[in-house]
Amino acid sequence: MPVTAVVSNVSSDTRIGVIVLRLRIEHAYSRMRTQRRAFKNIERHVLSRYQATLLPSGEHQVHILYRTEHDLDERMDDLLFEIAGEAQMSGCYSETEARMEGSDRQR
Repeated sequence: MPVTAVVSNVSSDTRIGVIVLRLRIEHAYSRMRTQRRAFKNIERHVLSRYQATLLPSGEHQVHILYRTEHDLDERMDDLLFEIAGEAQMSGCYSETEARMEGSDRQR
């Protein structure tokens, strides 16, 4: 769904945070197949809910609706937790970095 469509469906006190994720998924053992599977599962089960776009740099751009700065922090933490959980289910771990476009906010 294009961002313009999302913007038209939100209330005036809701903002959209454009977050850039650098997915870093490492295998806990030495199986590359599990790493690729974890990456694909994260894209399919987690990032797809945030209208994720794969950037030419290999990073993912997601859109998060929020009302307050505290709300944004919680939503970003939840997203990173979901990514880590999905990686763990494939025998991997996540060292994903997140930053908000247009600000110095990072996770």
